[in-house]
Amino acid sequence: MFFLLKTISPLVLAACFCLPGAGPAHAAPVIPLNPGSTWTYRDLEGDLETMVIKGVVLTKGVPLIEASYGDQGSYFYILSKEGLFRLQPLGAVGTDAPRGNLTLLAQLPLEPGRTWQSSWSTPPLFFEVLSRGTVTVAAGTFANTIKIGYRPATDPIFAGFIWINPEVGILAQEQTGYRAELFSYALSDLLPPAEVALDGSKLAGLFQLKNSREEDLSPPSLSKQALNWLRKSGVPFGFFLILLALFFLVVYLILRSGRKELDLAEDAEVLEGELTLASAMVREGLYEEASGILLRLTTRHPQWPDIVALLGKAYRNTGKLEEARLELKRALTLNPDMSSARLDLVRVYLDLDDPARALTEVDTILASNDCFADALFCRGEALKAMGKDELAIATFREALSINPDFKQAREELENLLLESTE
Repeated sequence: MFFLLKTISPLVLAACFCLPGAGPAHAAPVIPLNPGSTWTYRDLEGDLETMVIKGVVLTKGVPLIEASYGDQGSYFYILSKEGLFRLQPLGAVGTDAPRGNLTLLAQLPLEPGRTWQSSWSTPPLFFEVLSRGTVTVAAGTFANTIKIGYRPATDPIFAGFIWINPEVGILAQEQTGYRAELFSYALSDLLPPAEVALDGSKLAGLFQLKNSREEDLSPPSLSKQALNWLRKSGVPFGFFLILLALFFLVVYLILRSGRKELDLAEDAEVLEGELTLASAMVREGLYEEASGILLRLTTRHPQWPDIVALLGKAYRNTGKLEEARLELKRALTLNPDMSSARLDLVRVYLDLDDPARALTEVDTILASNDCFADALFCRGEALKAMGKDELAIATFREALSINPDFKQAREELENLLLESTE
């Protein structure tokens, strides 16, 4: 089950992130992992729930930081050299080592643009550090707050967002139809445990995999059940094999008869036709309709950068800027030389009022093609947004020298020149 759902815990990520730099013995927590620390959250209905760090349990040489949220059972955090993990026990916590769902919550460093995937979660989860800034919640206004998006690894759209502050902790969390924000908190003076030199694979082997007792209690497989039935019924084994062969022959004939229909879904011409239709829709401004087709195509062909980039373009034009940025970055991961996708990413950063990152991306384009008028125009827009009007004027002039009919570049240049004479 998706670990951030309210049925499990709307803010189970509290006390879960850490940054490097605290010395060899202890990690420096973004939200304190000190035993005794508490955070109280208020949801949209005004209900309050409190999370508390209860203590540390040393199990198999690993310090497990025990925490609980509201009236739910305990779960654990593990500080590792790789980052911070959360262990959600599958059953009641007893004297034995707890086993359950292991999630990589933070992979260092937590800086904007940082991404990681928790491969052991059920389902696997994708995280991205989106930005830093100032956030106001019921408990106050906090600068240097980190915004993180999260989603299932197979889903291109963020399922929700959290905001964490390095000195306080989780400030807020949002997902569809739900929001909770920090109402009050109290931080303990006790020290958090030392981090361990274990990666996710080793921790999964210790705490996530089933033990022998659980495997022994599992129901017998279908093959074992079939053999047991044969022994009890007295049916000759040879006769059983004949029946089994006939069964597989019937299945083969059924599949063969439907092969043309099955192959049609993966036919290259059908795929090319759908992609051509979606491209035409984007050109005609039918972005919502195109998004539906492209989302289906990316699910079937996640490694095709052209499809992913076109979906990012459609998302941008429907105002889904975070989703657009994610898809365009994914397209550039698949094909770093896609200048059209990178230029769309530049426009997304400009729409998000992040001219510095837009300038970085557009300079990457111009490094390989300094005569790209559209890229120069976007560079001028970024410089203008950063208050560097003189550089912006020179850049717009350069774009017009390449394309004298560039109407937008001429308008921006004239506006800047007019402002400079006032």
